[in-house]
Amino acid sequence: MLVNQLKKVKYLAYMLGTGAKGIKCNYLLKHKGEEAAREYVKVAAQDWSKFTLDIIGITLEVEGIENIPEEPCVFIGNHTSILDIPLIFHTVDRNVGFIAKKELEKTPILGYWIKKTGSIFIDRENPRNAIKSINDGVKNIKNGYSMTIFPEGTRSKTGEVGEFKKGSFKLATKAKVPIVPVSIERASRAYEDTKDFVPTHIRIVYGEPIETKNLSKEEEAALTERVRDIVIKNLPTEKVVVNN
Repeated sequence: MLVNQLKKVKYLAYMLGTGAKGIKCNYLLKHKGEEAAREYVKVAAQDWSKFTLDIIGITLEVEGIENIPEEPCVFIGNHTSILDIPLIFHTVDRNVGFIAKKELEKTPILGYWIKKTGSIFIDRENPRNAIKSINDGVKNIKNGYSMTIFPEGTRSKTGEVGEFKKGSFKLATKAKVPIVPVSIERASRAYEDTKDFVPTHIRIVYGEPIETKNLSKEEEAALTERVRDIVIKNLPTEKVVVNN
């Protein structure tokens, strides 16, 4: 218990220390330009992700990295934990933003950095706002960012994959970029289930990309279930032993 509390204090101190990085990011944006600031944010996000996984004691098994295209794409996957964000940052070597729920925007420090990564905050209870958020995400893609969306709309702590909302797929079909299905083993075991840091082995699978440029109406209509089926198929079927 004491070790876990000390880890949480160390993590809080790390997060508070990222404020200085925010100052440097703003300096780079003003004096060196958007490209320099964007690269700095990517490195900062990856450093934060590695620190987060290391302090919790998460080990990763990653498959399908070769399936990620060099061009911007949309990662679409199941949502298991707030840790899904650092898991993707850590395993994807590129600028990647998220369609994130609006509540995260108010989270101290984390909300600031999520926004800096090119992420878009969405109010799912407000259809007009949700449409605007998707369109803003499309603009980010055209500016060179890849984007990530979790079309269940909420986290599943049971490991079961919920219904995928069709509107989420507009992010890819409007931008006409490939979809990369992402299957994430239940990461809530590492923190949310107990509110303690629990060393955990997590498997992530990046599926083969699905082109969206020339889809027929029938193919676009079937896209939601097609991607969901791939995500489910690539999830592990065997129980993973957690080392406490």
